Amino acid sequence: MLKEGMYMKKIFAFLFVFVLVSLTVGCAGLFDPVEETSRTFLTRPPVPTTENTINEDLIISDLYQRIYESLYDEVKQEVINDISEERFQQLYDSVIQTIMQDIESGEITLTAANVVDMILSLEAQQAKTVVGIRNKNANGVIQAVGSGVIYKQVGDRYYVLTNNHVIEDGISFSVVFEDGEETGAVLRGVDELVDLAVLYFTSEEDLPVAEFGDSDAINKGEIVVAVGHPSGFGYFGSMTMGIISGKNRYFDIDGDSVKDMFVGYLQHDAAINSGNSGGALFDLGGKLIGVNVIKISSVTVEGMGFAIPSNLVQAIVTDIEEFGYSIQKPILGIRFIDIKNNQSFFEQNEITLPVGLTTGFYIIEVDEGKTMDGYLLPGDILIEIGDVIVESSTQFVEEFSKYRVGDIIDVVIIRNNQTMTITDIELKAAK
Repeated sequence: MLKEGMYMKKIFAFLFVFVLVSLTVGCAGLFDPVEETSRTFLTRPPVPTTENTINEDLIISDLYQRIYESLYDEVKQEVINDISEERFQQLYDSVIQTIMQDIESGEITLTAANVVDMILSLEAQQAKTVVGIRNKNANGVIQAVGSGVIYKQVGDRYYVLTNNHVIEDGISFSVVFEDGEETGAVLRGVDELVDLAVLYFTSEEDLPVAEFGDSDAINKGEIVVAVGHPSGFGYFGSMTMGIISGKNRYFDIDGDSVKDMFVGYLQHDAAINSGNSGGALFDLGGKLIGVNVIKISSVTVEGMGFAIPSNLVQAIVTDIEEFGYSIQKPILGIRFIDIKNNQSFFEQNEITLPVGLTTGFYIIEVDEGKTMDGYLLPGDILIEIGDVIVESSTQFVEEFSKYRVGDIIDVVIIRNNQTMTITDIELKAAK
C-alpha cells in the first residue's frame, strides 16, 4: 500500500512540476532565450558525409537527451527565480483543486494509498503548527496545559489560538514545542462563550503556520484528523483519524439551561482527550476546519468529540487580534423561559398566558445596557425576532445564530394581551 502511495506521489510530483513549468515559463519563458541556450542546442548538427548508413532518429534522440540534461537545471533555477511565493501558492492550490475535482467526479479514485499519503503529508507539514500551551498562576505553578495552533505570522510575531479554558485564570503563559523548547507568550484576548483565546509570541525561526479551511463546505462522513497533546506533553503531537459525524450541534456550556447560540459545533469521532483542548481538526487537504474543545465522556458514550468550526474561529480570532475581544456575537440581554413544555412554571407562579398560545419566550428579566434594554419588559412574550418565529429555545438558538453585531432586526411581542411590533433594533456586542 505504501509503495503504491509513494509511486502515485512521484507521479503527482512530476505532473505538478510540469504544470508549474508550463504555467510559469510558458511560451514566453521557456523558449525566449533563443539568443543563448536555444541557438546552441536547438540547431540540428550537420549530417556527416560517409558511405555508412546513418541512424538519424538515434542522433536526434541523443541530441534531445543532451539538450534536456543541459536545460533542466537552468529551467529549474529560472522557475525558482521568477516565481513568487504567492504565485507558487496560487498554482499549487489550483493544481490541488483540480485533483480534488477529479476525485469528486470519479476521474481519480480516492484509494487507501491516497489517504495514507495525505495523512503522511499532513504529519510532515500542517501537524507541526500544533504547539503546547502552559498556563501558570502567580506563584509560577502550572495549573493547566493544553494544545494550540499557530495560525498567523506578522514579521517575527506568531499568533496562536487555543481554548479559553486552557488559559483561564492564568497569570503567565508559554508556548511549548515538540523538542521541549519553551517560549513566553502574551495573551491578546479571549471569547468566553465560544471558548477561544489568542496569544502571541516572537521568534526569529521560520515556523509553520496553519491555513484555515471552509468549515461550511465540509460534509458529514468526510475524513478528518485531530492533532493535539492528550494527557499532557508526554504524548505531544498525537494524531487520530475519524469522520465528521454531524454539524451544527449546540450545547449549554455556561449552564443557564439554554443551549448557547452562535457555536454550531462539528461532531466527529476522532479520539480526543484532556490535553487536546485547543488542538487542530484538519481535513485531508491539511486545512484547519475546526478547533477541538469538547468530548462527551461516559462509560455509555464513545467517539463523540466536538470542534468549533473554522469559519467562526477565523472571524473571532480576527476580532480578538484587533480589539482584544470578539464583536461577532450579539447578546440580547434577556432571561426567559419557553412557554412550550413549561406550563407548570406558569401555573405555580399564577401567570395567565394568552388563550391558545403554546410557543414563545416569556421574558423574566432584561439586562441593563444590552440589546433589548429599552425595548422589552419583564412579562412580555417574544413570539418573533428578526425572521425567526420563536417555537422553542433549541430552534431559536440554531436559527438566530446567523445574526451578527450591527444587524438591524424587528421583534414581535405580546404585551398586556396586545400584539405589537418593535422595529429597528440594532444588535449589540457581548462584551
